[in-house]
This record gives sequence, C-alpha cells and structure tokens, in this order.
Amino acid sequence: MSARRLAGVAVAGVLLGACAPIPRPAVLDELDHVRAGAVAAESKRHAPGAFARAEKLRGDALAALESEDRSGAQILGEQAIAAHAHAHALSRVARAEAAGTEAKAQRSAGEASLAGLEAEQSRVAAEVDALDMRTKVARDAQPVVPSGKADADREKARLAAARSLALQARLLCGAARLLIAPAPQDSSQPAGASPTGPQPTAASPAGAQPAAASPVGAQPQPTAASPAGAQPGSAELATQLEGATAAIKKLDAELAEASGSTRAIPAPIDQASRARAGCLAALTAARRAATPVTRAPGAGDGLLAELSAAGTWSPVRDDRGIVVTLRGLFAGNALTKAGEARLRDLALVATAHPSFPVAVVVHTDREIRASEEPAWAARADAVVRALGPAQGATAAGAPAGPSIAPFLAGSASPVVDPGGSERARNARVEIIFVTPETL
Repeated sequence: MSARRLAGVAVAGVLLGACAPIPRPAVLDELDHVRAGAVAAESKRHAPGAFARAEKLRGDALAALESEDRSGAQILGEQAIAAHAHAHALSRVARAEAAGTEAKAQRSAGEASLAGLEAEQSRVAAEVDALDMRTKVARDAQPVVPSGKADADREKARLAAARSLALQARLLCGAARLLIAPAPQDSSQPAGASPTGPQPTAASPAGAQPAAASPVGAQPQPTAASPAGAQPGSAELATQLEGATAAIKKLDAELAEASGSTRAIPAPIDQASRARAGCLAALTAARRAATPVTRAPGAGDGLLAELSAAGTWSPVRDDRGIVVTLRGLFAGNALTKAGEARLRDLALVATAHPSFPVAVVVHTDREIRASEEPAWAARADAVVRALGPAQGATAAGAPAGPSIAPFLAGSASPVVDPGGSERARNARVEIIFVTPETL
C-alpha cells in the first residue's frame, strides 16, 4: 500500500474517533442500581430530606455527563451513592426511634392495664374475704341446736369448753369495745394502770368460774349510756356490744352455778356458743362501720406481712386480729431484760400502726388463787407499760398511739394438755393487734 493511502486511512480513523460519544461511567450504573433497590425506597419513606439530596447529586452527575464532563460525572455519581448510604443510615435511625416510641406506648398501655387488673384483683379478693367473714358470722349466729343430756364425763368436757367459749366471747367483746369506744389515755399514769388498783381478774378459786378476760386496770370505757370518746354514729354499735356483754354476764352466772353446785347441772355450752357469736357479730359490725368505701381494705394483711417478714414473731390471724405470742417474759413478777427488749420492738410496730388497738392477754398454766390475782394483774400492767411509751402519749403535743387494754385469761384456753409435761407452754402473753376493718 502506498504511503498516500496509509495516510488517508489514518486521517479517517482520527475523524471517526472524534465523532464517537463519551462512554457512561460505571459509577452511574451502580447509582441506578442503588436507587432502584428497597434501601432507597425505605430511605425515601423514613428520611425524605437525605433522599432528596442524593437525588439532586444524581441529577448533577447526569448533567455533567451530558456536558461531556466525564470526571465531574464520576465524582458526582460517587457522592450520590454516598448520599444514598447516608440517607439509609438516617432512615434506620428514624425507624428505630419510631419503634422505640411505639414500644414505650405499648409499655405504658400494658402498665395501665396491669394496674387496673391488680386493682380489680384486690377489690375482688377483698369482696371474697368479706363474704367469707359474713359466712362465718352467719354460721356462728345460726340458732344453736340444743346439746341435750350427756353423761358425767361429757358434761365435764362441755363445762371446760363452755369456759373456753366464754373467754373467747370476752376477748371478742373486748376487741369490739376497743374499736367502738377506745378508752382515753391518762398521761399521768402508765397505760393499763388504774387509780383504784387492779381490777378483778380471770383467776378464781378452784371450782369457781373465772371472770375470764376482764380488762385489768383499764380505764372505764364509754358505753351506750355514756358515749364519751366514742366515734360518731357508734351508738347502735355500743348498744349491740352492751347486749353481747349482758349475755356474757348471764353466762358467767350459769357457769358459776354449774361449777359450784353439788348436784348435776348441765353445762351451759349452748349459751356459751350464743355469747361468742354475739360478741363476734358486734366486732364485725364495728369493723364494717370503720371500713373505708373508697379503697379496698388490707391493713390487716399488711401488718401480718410485716410481722412475718421480721422472722422473729410467728404471727397468726384469728377473729380478733393479728396475734403475737410471747413466752418467758417474766422472772418472778418482773419483766426480764430480754422480755423488755422484745416488747419495745412490738411497741415500735404499734406506733407505726396506730389504727390497731392492742389487747394484752395474759394466760396462766394453772388455776390461780384469789390471793395471786394482784401479782398477775401487775404482770399485765408491766406489759402494758412496756408497750405504752411507743404511743407518744407522755409528750405534750405528741400524736396519740393505739389504745392498749390488758386482759387476764387465766387457764381457760390452754394450748397443750394442762396435766402434761409441757403444761408450762400454757403460760404465755398474747399481744393482739385488733384489726380495725373487715378483711
């Protein structure tokens, strides 16, 4: 081929190369792939501002390519891909924040629902407890079927049971009296002391019916005829209580006759059951009158849980309230240091729960003579004094603590065989926090 022809071919190749279009940068293809994916769609929904910036950079890259600025298109395309990545990160943050807000809202709704369920559960539980108590009261108040005649051994057992029921009746009526008409505390005397000395107690000579659980040295308490200190609206409750107390007095006379007679007289077991039911009805009525209607009751449950959590009291609940039983408090007629320390701890509990009147019940492990009654009364007063300082009644302007009343129960309510080797366990002191409201 001649030199002239070769030169013509070369010139034609140069002219053809000059007319070819500029190739599209690969980064723009990658940008189109990113823009068409699900990530970009998510960014557009959750981070529209960042997505719009990435789209603007893509438009600038395409404009640079149309202007034959391949380098500018490459750089702007890479910036657009980075902007899409930034928009995706922002969309994930926004999605996480939205999920967190929704979770918080669901949590708040769940907590509100749980609180409502707990309140409803407490209300239903309180209603169940109240129905159980009403059922028990109704059962105890049902007409007593006459016991009928029995042999001598059975009559002896009935007499012991009647004395125990009489004691329970006195304690229940005593608890009701503390709720209906609490005795005013005289700051000039220790709690439980009396200007006239100890009152007759539960102890009586062998064969005589003890005046079971009579308040020892307690201040005179208001009655239906003397409502001083009683809460408003308590006249009917006081009348009901006085009726139950009259039944106990009548029962005492019948027990004394059955115990002291030389002829066989049936034990008044039926009358004792009625007397106990009457006192329980009075106590229940007092609690119902004091139970708030704006909230579910549960003060007794709270105190029982508190004493149980301490791990040293072994509290139990009965018709009177929360009972703590103590033994070995005395050395002779004086409190031991350990006994005083335990009573001081209970005094703190009484101070923390001033709505609970306190009954101090002293039980003996044997029948005591009339000459021993003052000594046992002094023991009861010593326990009351040990509990009394926590009431704050001795300081001027200090808040009044719970009412405290001592009772002597004698040997009418043993916990073990009175003739057995462990009969000393029958000698005990019960500290009863009288529950002020229905269960």
